[in-house]
Amino acid sequence: MRKTYSLENKIILGFAASMVAMLLVGWFCFRATTNFISTQDWVTHTQAVIATLESGLAVLTDAETSQRGYLLTGDPSFLKDSQDAQAQIGGWENQVHAMVQDNPQQEQRLEAIDGLITQRLAVLNNRIKLRQEQGFQAAVQAVASREGKNLMDDIWREVDTMIATENRLLGQRQQAARRSAKVTELAVIGFTALASVIGLIAIVIIRRDLEKQKRTDAELLQHRTLMESMLDNVPGVVQMKDANGRYLFANRQLEKLAGFSREQFIGKTVSELFPKAYADIVKDHDQAVLATGEAIQTEEDVLYPDGPHPHWSIRFPLRNPQGKIYATAGISTDITERKEYEKMRLQFQALFESAPGLFLVLKPDFTIVAVSNAYLKATLTERGKILGRGLFEVFPDNPDDPQADGVRNLRASLERVLSHRTSDTMAVQKYDVQNPETGLFEEKYWSPVNTPVVGAGNNVEFIIHRVEDVTEFIRQRQANGESGEDLKGRMEKMESEIFLRSQELQAANRQLETVNHELESFSYSVSHDLRAPLRHIDGFVKLLAMQSKQTLDDKSRRYLDIIADSAQRMGALIDDLLVFSQMGRSEMHRSKVAMDSLVHEALESVKSETDKRRIHWNISPLPEVLADPAMMRQVWINLVANAVKYTRPRDPAEIEINWDNSRASEAIFFVRDNGVGFDMQYAGKLFGVFQRLHRADEFEGTGIGLANVNRIIHRHGGRTWAEGKVDAGATFFFSLPKTKIETPH
Repeated sequence: MRKTYSLENKIILGFAASMVAMLLVGWFCFRATTNFISTQDWVTHTQAVIATLESGLAVLTDAETSQRGYLLTGDPSFLKDSQDAQAQIGGWENQVHAMVQDNPQQEQRLEAIDGLITQRLAVLNNRIKLRQEQGFQAAVQAVASREGKNLMDDIWREVDTMIATENRLLGQRQQAARRSAKVTELAVIGFTALASVIGLIAIVIIRRDLEKQKRTDAELLQHRTLMESMLDNVPGVVQMKDANGRYLFANRQLEKLAGFSREQFIGKTVSELFPKAYADIVKDHDQAVLATGEAIQTEEDVLYPDGPHPHWSIRFPLRNPQGKIYATAGISTDITERKEYEKMRLQFQALFESAPGLFLVLKPDFTIVAVSNAYLKATLTERGKILGRGLFEVFPDNPDDPQADGVRNLRASLERVLSHRTSDTMAVQKYDVQNPETGLFEEKYWSPVNTPVVGAGNNVEFIIHRVEDVTEFIRQRQANGESGEDLKGRMEKMESEIFLRSQELQAANRQLETVNHELESFSYSVSHDLRAPLRHIDGFVKLLAMQSKQTLDDKSRRYLDIIADSAQRMGALIDDLLVFSQMGRSEMHRSKVAMDSLVHEALESVKSETDKRRIHWNISPLPEVLADPAMMRQVWINLVANAVKYTRPRDPAEIEINWDNSRASEAIFFVRDNGVGFDMQYAGKLFGVFQRLHRADEFEGTGIGLANVNRIIHRHGGRTWAEGKVDAGATFFFSLPKTKIETPH
């Protein structure tokens, strides 16, 4: 990305460049002068080395001359002069070593000279000793061997080589001194010219940028107007406050809602504009964002002129480039209509369940989706144990009655309803019911009526199965010994009464159909009305970013990124909430499902993340179950993805998938991991909607996955729970009734 500079920065940069050029001139002058002085010091040093080498040769020559005088005359004074000269040679050697220690080559030659001098002095002293002990002739013969002369010649050669080397260094250093002076002169001229050129360029650039700044200011004003227009036209409330809670921005929706202009908002706090009760709630939410540094989603009441309206809100922090939070922003959408639909649904559900008649609501696959309290009492069942299960799974034929045909007759009636889309009234039917306490079947007689609920496309969406318990009537007539004709007459009278009741049932069906359409409208409203403002925000942000890419500064682009990311996150939350809602209403299609296959599909779904990690999988063979394949696949995908996500800090991660077949009534499946775990005091929150135990910057997610798992398993007649310990892993369990399990071989 190309980096841009403001006009002020360019002025500072031009001045800084000129100063740098001047400093460089001074620095080069200083360096050149320092180099010149250093070079001159080396010239002087080299001359001193040459003089010292020559003085050493003179001392050595004095020692040799005095030795010869002693050999010829035997005069002790010559011996003393020779010994004094030899004593000076040791100090000379040390002095030369100190002077050439920076030059390994000269140091090596000097070591060779040291050896030669040592040999030469040994020869001198040996001849003196011969003169003293054996007389003049012995010394003359030793001198005649020319050994001393050869050593002295070698010493002269080595010293001459060192002097020649020092003279060469002297020439080089003198030449370097002249070159340094020349470089200094050129540097002063060059950098002075450079400083002048930089100054001229800075003047030209600043003048050009002054014109450009005017155009940029106009464009920024235009883009700011566009951005405010974009945020003003979204149907939700958009606002931004600084870290002290003072408004930095308020869109038109917030202006309309509060009755204040934008100018009245800017610089004010929520306490200065709204009643204390509402202001305290808003401040608590803003403080939570500032304290945790995380986005939060809340449902809150917002004050409108006609009273409080429920809103679904997301608040999130704004950070500067250093990561410090300097402001908060929020997007809020009115969900009053959604709440009213939900209230209507709950009221109708309560009305239906408390109706005096015996009703079941079935899907086209004969899955039970609703049941009245009277029906539960008459059939000795519980709502939680039959919802989401198949009708004939809950109510099988009496295995002890070889003539039982209740399942066959009822299935045939339901199939006729699906085929003809009309009500079907059955004859009185013997259909025994199992007592859950004893496990025995009790004799029961029923008078059933099955009525379709036809939806869009003339398709049967539900079947209302209404029955009358006529067991006591049949038993009484049998006990009274009524003839077949009498019983038939009474049956016809009863069927007439049942027909009248069926008309009432059809009216109730029409009401149920109306509510069902309203629920679908509610789903559409959630999908469209809540998504639309988010699409507007995301679309306009992208448009603004594309059109203003070259003119917006980094801070403005970061604002746009934060708005876009928050809109996408809220869209994901809405999508997940819709999926969660639909999961409770979608039709179940039970079939035999291989749990092993579903687990492998779940592993494939997280392959992009697990490929880059070390994970030890311990997967045991799993059984086949009777379940809805799509729903059960979602259960495994959510649980496996959960384990992979929360073991991210572990290397290696350990994930186990297994099941427990030890219980008589249910089989238990579980996913165990060695991840970050959780505190068991919060275990009850895990399967709730939007319930999260970790921060969003630690582990991503919306808090819907485990809620979906709970709803799916509940519809299959099972249960869910979890066990864990902080930083010691977690295990997530779900159970299915044993009647749906086939043990793997």
